Amino acid sequence: MRRRIIDIDFPVGVKHLYINGKRFRRQDFLKAKELEKRRGKKGRFISLNK
Repeated sequence: MRRRIIDIDFPVGVKHLYINGKRFRRQDFLKAKELEKRRGKKGRFISLNK
């Protein structure tokens, strides 16, 4: 079952999370979460310059 990164909060006191077959540190997780917020309906990233 695939899990959406947007719905997950990084717990305090944990060094890394393992989600969808990938290991995330806190910094990498927050960056991936910000990128997921920019995804359009078709699954592609939307430009911020519009």
